[in-house]
Amino acid sequence: MIEKKGINRRQFMKNSALGVMGVSLAGKNIKLDAAEDSTPSLGKIKSFRPLGKTGFKISDVSLGGVSNVEVIKAMLEAGVNYIDTAESYSRGKSEISMGQAIKSFKRELLFINTKLHIKENESRESILKRAEQCLKRLDTPYIDCLMTHNPSSTEMVAYEPFFQACQQLKEQGKLKFIGISSHGKRHGREGEPMDKILLAAARNGRFSVMLLVYNFIQKEMAERVIAVCRENKIGVTLMKTNPVGRYLSMKERIEEMKLKQDQDPERLKRMEDYSESLKKTAEKGEWFINKFKLTNPTEIRIASTRFVLSNPDVTTVLARTTSFEDVEQFLEASGTPLSTAEAKKLAAFTRGPGKFYCRHACGICESSCPHHVPVNTIMRYNHYFEAQGQEKYALSKYFHLSGKKADVCYNCSGFCEKACPYEVPIQGLLCLTHDRLSLT
Repeated sequence: MIEKKGINRRQFMKNSALGVMGVSLAGKNIKLDAAEDSTPSLGKIKSFRPLGKTGFKISDVSLGGVSNVEVIKAMLEAGVNYIDTAESYSRGKSEISMGQAIKSFKRELLFINTKLHIKENESRESILKRAEQCLKRLDTPYIDCLMTHNPSSTEMVAYEPFFQACQQLKEQGKLKFIGISSHGKRHGREGEPMDKILLAAARNGRFSVMLLVYNFIQKEMAERVIAVCRENKIGVTLMKTNPVGRYLSMKERIEEMKLKQDQDPERLKRMEDYSESLKKTAEKGEWFINKFKLTNPTEIRIASTRFVLSNPDVTTVLARTTSFEDVEQFLEASGTPLSTAEAKKLAAFTRGPGKFYCRHACGICESSCPHHVPVNTIMRYNHYFEAQGQEKYALSKYFHLSGKKADVCYNCSGFCEKACPYEVPIQGLLCLTHDRLSLT
């Protein structure tokens, strides 16, 4: 179970007492009834949007990869009716938790999406077997949508055995729709960019739902995809909508790294150049933080959710919540507009501490690295640690990362940093990330 930060469930429920609320599904007003012993939830979903051509209307804030059964129930009680998970999330534990949580709710009122990483040359029979395991863990007779999970190439987007397996599942009444997710290259130079993958999927014509990266800093790539989704009536679900990590305390992190390297004078000498770049960016960010009062990460997080939901072609934001406090923040953003003051703060954050954000699904700098370091992959793991609070998961992913890691960045001329069009001090961030995620 994920630790509940700040307030416990009793207080969390006591604060609201709003009870079970009505939701809109497939154009009809219905009630998402919980079991008699269910507890009233905090806050409520205020807006429901059509999910492409599926016929469903889903909550503008949804569940994404959560493994805490009580948090899942709380969000369902608040009116959330879209659940996103995957075979790989917590090694299947996310699906199991989702399955346990939904028992108190009417299955037909929920839209459940799960995902499979499809391997090259994998057979239809293998994909079917894995899908059946998803059904078993979710403890449900059918899945509303099955996604191919972050395919590495446009060729894999059109992988026929996947569609054959999905067709068989549809004929058996175990699947309704097919979807696709992408957050860029899986590992270094392997694969193609997110927008190329998803634009190919839109042209394919067989996908009803997409999951992609979109936030107030990383916009252009996603907006190209979202525009095509609108034209093709494809439902747009979002991940990594909050680019804000622990960047507000970057100066302290730099000093921590220096102290850690005091016992290795040669390493400390090598880090002087890139730590200077980090310091300059941190000082600039600190000026913006003070000038625009950007000291409240919660405030920025809520505004970042409102920002992406201000795009009418977005269907829902996946809330990867780790506590009841997280639930409060996401529910506060539901159905509420982005204010002018919030928009100014997000713009200020982008120009200031936002310089520390390595854009998901970008990978522009990777072709410049002589060591073939998978920059975007490593920084994604850092995001799991910094912004999503998934410390153990990030440590595990980095430990099992094959090929070169960021330790080679200590003794490098910073080719990646010179190639970054967004002025991200990426060499220093890679070194910070290695120090944070390395178990040695």
